[in-house]
Amino acid sequence: MADQSVRYIIVCEGSSERAYLQELNKYLRESNIPLVCFAKTSDGGQCAKVMQKYREVRRANRNAKILIWVDKDRYVRNDGNDAVTYENRPKDVPDFLFTTMNFEDFLVMHLPYDCVCKWVHACTRRNHFIVPSHSREYLPEFQALLFPSYEKGSLPIQINTESLRNLKRHQEESSIPLQCDFAEKLFTLLPDVSTLVTPEHSQ
Repeated sequence: MADQSVRYIIVCEGSSERAYLQELNKYLRESNIPLVCFAKTSDGGQCAKVMQKYREVRRANRNAKILIWVDKDRYVRNDGNDAVTYENRPKDVPDFLFTTMNFEDFLVMHLPYDCVCKWVHACTRRNHFIVPSHSREYLPEFQALLFPSYEKGSLPIQINTESLRNLKRHQEESSIPLQCDFAEKLFTLLPDVSTLVTPEHSQ
């Protein structure tokens, strides 16, 4: 029987997103969900590099469904004039899907509510939602509060039905300022997560 999966290419920043998408694909496959997300990394979130990677991928995959997923932090800070470059991007480059504000914030959204609240409180104390913190500022706190052995490029959470339900629940809670455009798009492609059954190996 032919594979009827819907396939997306995700142009993303680096190894963290790649690791996430690999685990997501494993979950989708084991749950018999006909969706596959291929990571194509741009080696950073700088707007010019992301656009260059998108065009490279588009040239090689003219009929593919392609999404761009990046962290919002450098665009809020306007690092390297990225916010201005993005606002004035050429018409052939689609809207980016932003994580508010960085990949670790997105990971937290997969956790239970009390963990999310703990992280939001820490972020608010750092003024993270006004002037997003750099990794050197937030990583020690992220490790101390949630994942002591975490390193960039690793995946300290399981992608399973419960973590995706957490993500969807928190996405829909307006009081949680960690929403992710990629997650919003993902849930338009997935079956209703409340009806999903966790694959046996992830229980």
